[in-house]
Formats: sequence, C-alpha cells, structure tokens
Amino acid sequence: MKSALLILLFIAASAVFAQQPYWWDNPHGDDTEFMYEPGMAADAPNEQEAVRRAVLAAKEMLVERIGIVPALREAGLSSAPEFALVNCTVSDKGTERKGKNWSAWVMVKYPQAEKETILQRWKTSIASIMDLKEQEKKVPMQFSIGLASADGRLHYREGETVSFTVSPERDCHLVLLDHMSDGTTVLLFPNRYHPDSYVRKGETLYIPPLMNDTFSIVVGPPWGDDRVEAIGATDRNSLHSMLSSLVAKLDSGSDMAVLSRSRFVEALDSAMSETAGSRIAWGRAEINLSTYSK
Repeated sequence: MKSALLILLFIAASAVFAQQPYWWDNPHGDDTEFMYEPGMAADAPNEQEAVRRAVLAAKEMLVERIGIVPALREAGLSSAPEFALVNCTVSDKGTERKGKNWSAWVMVKYPQAEKETILQRWKTSIASIMDLKEQEKKVPMQFSIGLASADGRLHYREGETVSFTVSPERDCHLVLLDHMSDGTTVLLFPNRYHPDSYVRKGETLYIPPLMNDTFSIVVGPPWGDDRVEAIGATDRNSLHSMLSSLVAKLDSGSDMAVLSRSRFVEALDSAMSETAGSRIAWGRAEINLSTYSK
C-alpha cells in the first residue's frame, strides 16, 4: 500500500510539472540588480533546443520591455536579441519530453547595468543612422545599385568576416563606405587591391574579391550599428576623386582608407554642388549592419 501511494504521489507531481514548473505563475519581479523574464518553448526536437528557444523567447520579451524597438524600426534596425543580450543567465529551468518532442520553461535574468549599456549603444546607433538618412537625401536616385552582404546576414560577432556584393545598373564610378556609429567612415571600395573606382554596368563586384586570401574585413570594435552605403556617379567628381586619393596615400599596413563623418559630408556637399544641373546621373544603396563583441 505504501509503495502504491508513493507511486501515485510521484505521478501527481509529474502531472503538475508536465504543465509548467511551480514558479511559472509567480515569476520574480525586477530588482535594482536584474530584470527577470520567463520564456517557454514547445515541440523542439531535443531538450537543448527547447531550452535555447525558451531563452530566446525570454530575451525577445526583455528587448520589448527595454522600450527601444519602435525607434530601432524607424531607423531600419532589427534588435536581434540572441546577439544583443549576451549576459543573460538562466536562474530556473524545467523541461519535459512528450514522445519525440521537448518543451522547456526558463526564468532568465538580465543585469540592469547591461540594459543601460545596450540601450545607450542603440540610442547612439539610431542617432547616427538617422543623420545619415538625411545626408542620403542629397544624392539623386537616378539609377539603382544592388547591395548586400555576401552571406545575407546583417548581424556579426567579433572575429567573424564580412563581405559584400555590389552591382550597378549603369557604368559608373563607385564607392562603398562603412559609416560606423562612432562617427568614423571606412572606405571599403576602392581599396588597396582595387584602387580604380570605375565599375561596369551589371558587373557584380565582390568586396573583398573572391579568391583573395590576403584581404579580409574582420569584425571588430567599435561595436554598434553601421550604415553601409554605395554611391555611384556616371562621371568622376570631387567625391569620388577625394576618396580615391585616400587609397593612393595608404600606408603599407592598411588595405582601406579611413575618414571622419564630417569630411565625408563636406565632400558629398561639394560634389552635389558642382554637379547640379549637369548630365551626371547618380545612384545609391544602403544597408544596416550590426556588430557585437563575443
């Protein structure tokens, strides 16, 4: 009788846990040190994947609670919680298997100090990109330029490599710039290995070039959300001439030129002024790229 009773108690306890852990309806409230958020996932192929999905669900809700999502969307940025909230920890966890599938419940805690850090990072990035959007309005859209990361991704971690494809619909002088949120602009093209800015119509340009083991773009600080911008013009002008001149002056240890945002804006304004009313046709394209430390 005693064994039967123990079995019944075990079954009853298991049935309760099968629905959700005991703490699920009474999650931790935030305190001065941490934000707390529950997350759950079902129908995962294994226990590890169920927990991963539950943690991601909690992270996504934390990002919503931080309150920056509408401003990110306006700037054309995505929050990517799995990249952004790197210091989350799981304080409670429950899992269950039903047949071949797994469910998981987690309680995730996120440091308040880290929240302030990521919030400031996003605010800085938003301000930078909104300013660049205003600058982009100066460039007429008279032909299109295809621009994408070569692997289709927009989020990268420290130490990863990134490359781009660019394809203009007209013969043009082309520049590809990485405007970083700290106000620095890196000239990705032209560069040491391709100093000529002229590109043929329909040509797909790979930056860095394919099969070039000596030139790579490795993700590193400053961390933030960059605006990668391609600008093309059917005739050479002061913007393209100035940027090409920076490549000609590269020292032996550099593959790409670097300039300040203010110098770029000055050169852009000069080019727009001198080509106003001319037959020069302009095109541009932009994508946002987010980088994070490990």
